[in-house]
Amino acid sequence: TPYKCTGGDCSLDAGLRSQVENRTATGVWTTAAQALAGGTSYAAIANPFDLQSRRDTIAAEARFSATDNLDFIVGVHSYKRTGNMPWGASFSFNVGVELGLVIDNRETDWLGAIEWASHQGMTRVEYQHQKFEQNTPDLRWDNPNRATDFCRTGLANQPPGTCWDPSGYINGNGPAFGRMALPLSNSVDRFNWMGMIKLPARTTASASLGTGISRQDNELLPWTTNSSINTEATWAAFPELRELPRDTSNMRVNYFTGTANVSSRAIKNLTLTGRFRHNSRTDFTHEFDAIEYVRFDAVPEETGGITHALNISRNTFDADASVTGIERTAIRFGYGIDRWEHTHRTTSGWQDDTARVSVDFVGNQWLTLRAQYKHIDRDTIDLSPEALAEAAMQPAARFYDEAARKSDRMSLVAEVMPTSSLGLSFSWGKGQDDYLEGDPTQEFGLLDNENTSWTVGLSYAPSSKVNLGADYGRDEFSALQASRNSNPAPDASWTDPNRNWTIDNDETVNTFSAYVDLIKALAKTDIRAAYTYSDSDQAFVHGGPRIASLAAANQFVALPNVTNTWQQFTLDVSYSISKNFGIGLYYLFEKFDVEDFATINTAGPQTL
Repeated sequence: TPYKCTGGDCSLDAGLRSQVENRTATGVWTTAAQALAGGTSYAAIANPFDLQSRRDTIAAEARFSATDNLDFIVGVHSYKRTGNMPWGASFSFNVGVELGLVIDNRETDWLGAIEWASHQGMTRVEYQHQKFEQNTPDLRWDNPNRATDFCRTGLANQPPGTCWDPSGYINGNGPAFGRMALPLSNSVDRFNWMGMIKLPARTTASASLGTGISRQDNELLPWTTNSSINTEATWAAFPELRELPRDTSNMRVNYFTGTANVSSRAIKNLTLTGRFRHNSRTDFTHEFDAIEYVRFDAVPEETGGITHALNISRNTFDADASVTGIERTAIRFGYGIDRWEHTHRTTSGWQDDTARVSVDFVGNQWLTLRAQYKHIDRDTIDLSPEALAEAAMQPAARFYDEAARKSDRMSLVAEVMPTSSLGLSFSWGKGQDDYLEGDPTQEFGLLDNENTSWTVGLSYAPSSKVNLGADYGRDEFSALQASRNSNPAPDASWTDPNRNWTIDNDETVNTFSAYVDLIKALAKTDIRAAYTYSDSDQAFVHGGPRIASLAAANQFVALPNVTNTWQQFTLDVSYSISKNFGIGLYYLFEKFDVEDFATINTAGPQTL
C-alpha cells in the first residue's frame, strides 16, 4: 500500500498528491488508457506490510459451593485485539480506496451468578456487564486524487457564493481527506433468570427471563471536514449544516426475552407440550434530523431523512399433541401463532397461524415412514398506503417478506429394507406460497412461489467389506412476479395497465450420484469411489402487455436461460503395509460448465 497508517490516520506522500492534483501524475486511474500507460503513480511508493491481527485473552472464574445445592459464581473474560485489517474508504463513485486499518480495541465481560439445583428442579440468576472499548474512534485518510479541497465558482447548479462541485460525489471533486467513524465504544448490561421444576403426573415446566440495556454515547463527527463547504455561503443555502442537532449519539436500547415451556404425559400414549416465547427491542434513542447532510463529504444535499426508533416485538406460541397408541406409530398434531410487530415499514408487522400434522412409523425391520403437512396463513398488520407512497411504490405493491399469503408444505420420507443388505429410500416434498389468495388487493411484487423435489435411492451392502449405492433427485422451482413500468403520478403511465409486465423464473435441477466402498475386499486395501452429476436449467420468461409492446417495437431482448452442469469423481485407495504404516492415493476430477448473462454476447449476435 502507498498509505502509511498509524492509529486513526492514513496518509500519502504530500508531494505526489500535489502532482496528481495538477495532472502531472496519475492517482486512481479511471480510463483504460491510463491503465495501459502504467496505472497509478502511487505504485512507485507502495510497500508490502504484514496484514495480521493478534488477540490477547485473559479469563477467570470462581465457583463457591455454599451447600450441596447452592453455588455462587463470579467470572471475567477480557480480550484485546491489535494489528491491521482491510478497510474500504471511498471519496466518490470513481475513487475507491482500500486501507490497512489499524486495530486497537478491547472487550471485557463480567459475570455474577447464583445457582440452586436438586432432584426436583433448578434455578439460576445471573448478571452480565459487557463493555467494548474502541481506542481508535474514527479514521482520517488522504484523498489520492486531491491535495486540497476542491473549490471552483460558476459551476452549474451551484448556490451563489459557493465553490464546491454539485457533482463531486460522482466525479471525485471533493475534499482533500476523508473521515469516518469506526465501531464505537458501547456497553450492555444483562439480567437473566431461568428455572425448571418437575411436577406430578409426569409433567415438567421450565421458564426463563432476560432483560438487557445497550448504551452508546460517543461524540459525533461533524457534518463535513471540507473547507469549501464549511462557509457562510453554504450555510445560507443549507442552514441545518451549521451545527449538528446534538453533540453525542445518546443511544439506548432495551431488550427483553421471556420463555415458558410445559411438557406432560399424564395420560398413557398421549404427550402434550406447550411453548411460548416473547422477544422485544425498545429503542429510546431520540430522532436525528439528517434531511440536510453532505454526501461523500463533497456535496450538501436535502435528500436525507430523520432517523426513527426501531422497535420490534415478537410473540410465538406453539402447542403439540403426540398420540402413540398405535404400535410403532406416532401421530402428532400442532398449532402455532407467530406475531411479529415492528415500526417504520409499509406494515406494522405480520401474524402467522400454522396448523400441522405428521405421522411417524418406525421400529419395523421392513419399513420406516414419515409424512407431514403444514398450512400457514399470514396476515399483515396495519398496511400503510402512505408508507408505500413515501417509498415511490405502487399502492398495490407488497414486500414479499411481510405480505399476506397462504402457504402449504407437504413432505414424505420412506425407507424400505426388503433384506438385511438391500435398502430403498424415497423422499418427496412440495411447497407453495400464494400471495394473491392471501391478499386479493395485491397486484405487484412476488405473486406465487412453488417448489417440488423428490429423490429415490438404492443401497446394497452384501457384506461388511462391500457397500455401494446410487440415488437420483429432481428439484423444480417457480416464482411469478409482476410490476409496472411507469413514471410517478400524476403521469398517466402510473395507472396504465398496459405498462404491466411479469417475469416467471423457473428452474429445474437434476442430480445423480453413485458410490462404492470396498473395505479390505482386497487384502490390506481400502477402495472408495464416488461420482456426482448435476445439471440446472433456469429460465426467465417475460410476459404482459408492456413486454408485447416493446417486442413489437423491437426494443426488447429476452434474458437467455442460465444453464450449468457440474460433475465430480473421486477415488481414494489406501494400502496397509503393516499394522502401523500405510500408503494412500487420492484422485479428484471436477468439471463445471455454465452459460449465463456474462457468457452471452448481447451487443451483437447472441453467441456464446
